[in-house]
Amino acid sequence: MSVNSSGEPPQGPNPPAYLQMEQAPPQQYTGPGRNGWAVACFVCGLVGILGFPIMLCWIFGFIALVQITRTGQTGRLLVRLGFSASGIWILIIIAKAAQLTPTL
Repeated sequence: MSVNSSGEPPQGPNPPAYLQMEQAPPQQYTGPGRNGWAVACFVCGLVGILGFPIMLCWIFGFIALVQITRTGQTGRLLVRLGFSASGIWILIIIAKAAQLTPTL
């Protein structure tokens, strides 16, 4: 490799246009994202037929609501849907239990 008089490597011609890299546009801040506890509440509400996730749904939902209020994240609708789905599962479980209970 040859060196010019200033001690730097020689400068060649500019590379072709297809090889020149453009600077990426700056990333825009989109604000706080969706709350993970809200997503967990929603999922547990959907799979509430297993019984135990219903309790987890309510615990995760209240944690999510506190964090959403404090941080301004999104996910309040997911919490409401999770609560609604778990409520429906509770009603279904109670109805099935009432059907299976023998009458005297």
